[in-house]
Amino acid sequence: MRNTLVRNKTIPTFFGEVQLKGERTKENIESNSNPTVIYNHPDGKLWQGDSIAWLKSLEDESVDMIFADPPYNIKKADWDTFESQEEYIKFSIAWIEQAARVLKPTGTLFVCGFSEILADIKHPASKYFKSCRWIIWNYKNKANLGKDWGRSHESIMHFRKTKNFTFNIDNIRIPYSEHTLKYPSHPQAATSQYSSNGQNDNTLWEPNPLGAKPKDVLEIPQDIIEVPTTCNGMHEKTPHPTQKPEELLRKLILASSNEGDIVLDPFCGSGTTPVCAQQLNRKWMACDLSPEYLDWAANRIELVEDWTQEQWIKYDFENQKRRNSIR
Repeated sequence: MRNTLVRNKTIPTFFGEVQLKGERTKENIESNSNPTVIYNHPDGKLWQGDSIAWLKSLEDESVDMIFADPPYNIKKADWDTFESQEEYIKFSIAWIEQAARVLKPTGTLFVCGFSEILADIKHPASKYFKSCRWIIWNYKNKANLGKDWGRSHESIMHFRKTKNFTFNIDNIRIPYSEHTLKYPSHPQAATSQYSSNGQNDNTLWEPNPLGAKPKDVLEIPQDIIEVPTTCNGMHEKTPHPTQKPEELLRKLILASSNEGDIVLDPFCGSGTTPVCAQQLNRKWMACDLSPEYLDWAANRIELVEDWTQEQWIKYDFENQKRRNSIR
């Protein structure tokens, strides 16, 4: 089962001339230098430099959504190594405090990581936000090569700046189960989640034509389908050791921002957040220490297809159906 929407593999040309939308503005700089714009695009910029210094340079309440995939302190690379967990927690709270400052009152922050690591960060970080939900990203395509529990999920903390945070529930609805649709219109018991204020008043429930409300386990189901980790063969794959899949980022961006909003990533790596923000007609800002990662990010942004938001939703839905058909 093929996806009818075909991704770009090369940058478009016009009469043999490569059509670049952005411009490399600076040569690679030393990693300890002040954050500097090295790629300028009509819809955003890529900075190279220290993420905390970069966040401190931004205006208060200027950003609609932040996604962060920070170091985990699991020694994946030099940038993922800290002297102790205490030093890692101090680093985490330092950048989260700045992230909260630059978020608009309607803004939200997503922080990705392993549950056992994020557990150390949630409480001290919560003082900068009104509330937090704990989301599970489930995947089934990662091998268990050790002697411990097989890793099949990561957590995402969803911090909300105020009670009036952006959440577009209709953009991320999921299919109802066959059991739910077997009797689509029927009265609900007082204990049902669909009842009216818990009263046994024969409330008639009918399925929403756009689908069921999304759950806090991100499996993007077609009868429970997980979002796989980025692996060989995927269009977006780069050599980055902790690259997140575009499908996951598109779901979060659709949920917590609107077209034209500003999406920020302080640890953008190979650029999945700005790429998906560009796909979904958002503005974007991103930073990373590595010039190599940022070069991958700029190349990926240049490859973004000129599709509508609805086409991207269709693209992910068709991929979900394909994965379901081969299980």
